[in-house]
Amino acid sequence: MDFKLEYMERLFAKISKKKTESYVISRIWHQLDDDRVKFVVQQYVKRVQDKYALADLYLPQLNIFIEINEPFHKNNVEVDRIRNEEILSVVHSKPIVVDCDCDLTEIHRQVTEVVALIRQRIAELGDSFRPWDEASTLTVEHHRDKGCLKVEDNECLRTTEDVAAVFGTKAKHRGFLRASGAAVPGKKNEIVWWPNTDHRLWHNELSEDGLFIYEYPKAEEKRAEHLRHWLSAPEETRITFLRYKDDLGFCFYRFVGVFRLDRDKSIKESKCVWERISDTYQLNV
Repeated sequence: MDFKLEYMERLFAKISKKKTESYVISRIWHQLDDDRVKFVVQQYVKRVQDKYALADLYLPQLNIFIEINEPFHKNNVEVDRIRNEEILSVVHSKPIVVDCDCDLTEIHRQVTEVVALIRQRIAELGDSFRPWDEASTLTVEHHRDKGCLKVEDNECLRTTEDVAAVFGTKAKHRGFLRASGAAVPGKKNEIVWWPNTDHRLWHNELSEDGLFIYEYPKAEEKRAEHLRHWLSAPEETRITFLRYKDDLGFCFYRFVGVFRLDRDKSIKESKCVWERISDTYQLNV
């Protein structure tokens, strides 16, 4: 199935119970009629004082946030104002508000203005506008041709087989189990690693700042032995792709950097703590 088609199907299924929001976002999508623009719904935005907001619609290539205000928002004017000011201070983009406490003609007029603004922003970006093209960027060929992995580029692949193939290797199987990594050909003590944050037996957690991965068996009686093993093992470098599931249910393996065991921190916390030593990796292709 075409990736963009599946993505948009899942997007509209996710917001289908929010009838007004779904209608407005659908009209923006169809009136814009430009599948180079990626739509993200219920985008997480960190605010101040450990709070967060969920933007109704976000266009990441254009840094445009769109809020669809249904009639009940009339009772939360001050709360919405503070929320939008905090979003502006964090992402440097003032949310565009579509007020739906009106008739259909007025909603359509506002949507037309939003679409015009989106097109204007694309025109202003000119050649620097990067079209939405995840279908090709998720391929082995894309990453091998690019030759370098960068955390800031949000490098992703769909399967562990694809991750291994980028490095010219294959994942080994242990009976019906699959290994969580594979040795990088021609590189001593260097592996490509794909930890799973939802693993049944293992805890794999990336710190909020992306600088550390905390790894240990969920079975408490196995944790000490696991830590002893890696403290006594030769130093290992891990080119790491973290498995995660996005809000639409797609599973990806995202490059999060190159890690090595922080022995002092691991001993102090009684668990394996892998520290990021680089946010890039040069492929030998």
